[in-house]
Amino acid sequence: MFEQVYENLQKATEASVKAQQEMFQKWMDAFPSVSTMPTLPTDLVAQWKKKWEATYSDLLKQQQELVNQNYEAGIKALGDIFNVSDAKTPVEFQQKVTELYRKSFDSLRQLSETQLREFKSAAEKWSELMTGSKVG
Repeated sequence: MFEQVYENLQKATEASVKAQQEMFQKWMDAFPSVSTMPTLPTDLVAQWKKKWEATYSDLLKQQQELVNQNYEAGIKALGDIFNVSDAKTPVEFQQKVTELYRKSFDSLRQLSETQLREFKSAAEKWSELMTGSKVG
């Protein structure tokens, strides 16, 4: 049972990493090549750079919080796993395993939902940054 939980968690993590890589690639594709890049006034470049730095810094802080939450959940799950062996009867053991199973999937669901919200937020910020910095 735990192997399936860990296997699903690994698949979700791999999917998340792949989505982040694809998002980064799309961001990089949005940059014009050096040869086609128009000359911009220095103040616009500096302003865009500050906005980019603030946006990227915020995104990294959010990712750090998410990673910290995942580690805390993992540590708690390990404690819960070891507490399963304290069951005195088969019924109690079944209840503890079922509860642990539900908590694991609930945690995975929350993680996926949070990552999706963060991705959406990042895409919106990126879009605002890119459209707001265009010279009309």
